[in-house]
Amino acid sequence: MRESAWIGIDFGTSGCRVCAIDQNSNIIAQTEQILPAAPHTYPSPKQQSHYLFEALKDLLKLIPEVVIESISIDATSGSVMLSDSQGNPLTEMLMYNDQRASMMIDKISAKAPINSAVHAPSSGLAKLIYFQLTLALPEKYYLLHQADWLAIQLGATPGMTDYNNALKSGFDVIVNDWPSWLESITPVSVLPTVVAPGTVIGKLSEATMLELGIKQSTPPLIKAGTTDSLAAFIATGANRVGEAVTSLGSSLVLKLICKKPVFDAETGIYSHKLGNRWLCGGASNTGGAVLRHFFTDAQLMSLSQKIDLKQSPPDYYPLLKPGERFPIADPNYPGRMLPRPAEDHLFLHGLLAGIASIEKTGYQYLQQLSATTLMSIRSVGGGSKNPVWTQLRQSLLQVPFESVEHTEAAYGSALLARDGLTLFQ
Repeated sequence: MRESAWIGIDFGTSGCRVCAIDQNSNIIAQTEQILPAAPHTYPSPKQQSHYLFEALKDLLKLIPEVVIESISIDATSGSVMLSDSQGNPLTEMLMYNDQRASMMIDKISAKAPINSAVHAPSSGLAKLIYFQLTLALPEKYYLLHQADWLAIQLGATPGMTDYNNALKSGFDVIVNDWPSWLESITPVSVLPTVVAPGTVIGKLSEATMLELGIKQSTPPLIKAGTTDSLAAFIATGANRVGEAVTSLGSSLVLKLICKKPVFDAETGIYSHKLGNRWLCGGASNTGGAVLRHFFTDAQLMSLSQKIDLKQSPPDYYPLLKPGERFPIADPNYPGRMLPRPAEDHLFLHGLLAGIASIEKTGYQYLQQLSATTLMSIRSVGGGSKNPVWTQLRQSLLQVPFESVEHTEAAYGSALLARDGLTLFQ
C-alpha cells in the first residue's frame, strides 16, 4: 500500500518553499525555488505560476511512490490582482508592500469602520479601488489574493478565497460576510466567495497532473490556504487558548489564541479567525531591524555575552524613526535610544530590554482586551536564538517558554492541507 502525503506551499517574498508531511506530521520531503533578488522586480503572476510548478516538480521527484492527498497554499498577505471569470490575469499583482494605492485611503476612511483592517495604504481593498480607477475592466472579473491565484493554477475554482487573506480586503470575520458598507465602494460581484482555510476548493486538473507527473487514480484535493504569517503560526503547534507566539524578526509581532476577537485602533490590535478560536495580535515597528541598524549578527552575539542581567539597563523605546503601530498606534510616536553609553554591550542591553518591555506591554493589552490569560509563549525568528535575550524576556514576562520544533510556513500549510482547522475547535 502506497504511503499518503499532504503538501504545503509557502510562496513568499524570496522563494517558493514546498513541504510534504505524512500522517504522523513528519516531514518526508521539502524543497525551495529561489525567486530573483532585487533589483529585479517581483515575478509576474505567470512567472509565479512557473516557480510554483518547478518547486512542486522538484518535491515530487523526491517522493515518487507516495499518494498526494491534498495541497494547501499560503502566500503574502495583502498582495492582490484581478482576473477574469476564468481565472486569467487582467492585471499585474500589487504586492503587500506596494504603496501606489495610498491615495485611495480617504475614500475608504469615509466608509469603513475605524477598527477595520482596510485602512492601510497597502490593503487589498485600496489596491482593488486603484485597479478600478486606473484600468478598463470587463463586466465580470474577480479580486484575487496571491494564494488564490496560485491555487487556480493547480485547478482550484476561480472566485474563492479564505477568510484570513480576505481580512485586509474588507471581509468582516465577525459576521462572516462582506459588510454592507463595501457596496458604496465597489461592486460586490467582484469580491470572491470566502471559506475557512482548509476547505476543499477544487482538485488538481488533468493538465496539472500531467505536467507534474502525478500518476494516481484520484486527483489530489486543493484546500483553501491562508496568509504566510498564519501558516507559520500553525506550524509552531500552538493551538490552545492562552498560547502565544512571539516573532523576533525584523519587527516584533505578537499573536495570542483567544476565545473572542479584538479590534482596537488605539493599540493596533486586530484578530484573525482560526476555526472556533481567534488569533489576536499586533506588529510593532521595533525589532531586529533596530538591532541590525547598529550591530552585525556577530557583534550581537559577542556583545550579548558581556551583558550582566543583574544590572539595570538604559530605559529605551527602540525605534529607528518616529511612528509606532502596536502596542501604541501613533504615527508620530517618538523612539527613545538616548543617552547612549560608551560601551556597546550596555547600549545593546538597553535595546534588548526595551524591545522586551514592549513585548510585555503588548501581551498586557492583549490579555486585558481579550479577557484571555497568557499561558505560554513560543518564540520564533532570528532573535529567538539569542539565549541572553531569551533569559531577559523570561525574567520580564514570567510565563513558561515552550520549545518550537517547526516554524516554517510551508509546514503549517501542510498541516492545514491534512487537518484543516480541526486543531482549533
